Amino acid sequence: MTTPSRSPFTRVVGPLFFVLALCFLVGCDSPSSTIQEIRRNLDTFKSSPNLVTKEALEKSFAKMEVQIQELEAKGDTVQYDLFRRQSFTLRYDFHSTLLEIAKWNSEEAERRANAQSPVTMPSPEASPSVPPSAEPHKE
Repeated sequence: MTTPSRSPFTRVVGPLFFVLALCFLVGCDSPSSTIQEIRRNLDTFKSSPNLVTKEALEKSFAKMEVQIQELEAKGDTVQYDLFRRQSFTLRYDFHSTLLEIAKWNSEEAERRANAQSPVTMPSPEASPSVPPSAEPHKE
């Protein structure tokens, strides 16, 4: 069985198309796409916090810092300032979410500890008797 031969055009255009598509995907690694990635991961983390999403967020924040430093090195102060502020706001939101989770976890641990502790009844003490004259009159 023989394979059909490809024309010189398809031999050149096919790999070229592949390289261009790959460059396009790598070129999309801009600060704005990283901001969108952080927002998506943060929304996911808020709805169901887990270690995988937390690590993805931390990785995205690290990538964002590198991109911001590159903007500063280029001298693009407008973009640098814009993305630095957005990154700061998102990082603040992330850390406040972590604090809320920690607070909820400590309150939940306290509730569980209280639920598991044995219930102790106070020892019965002799109550002072009330003289009959102090009781309200019933008519």
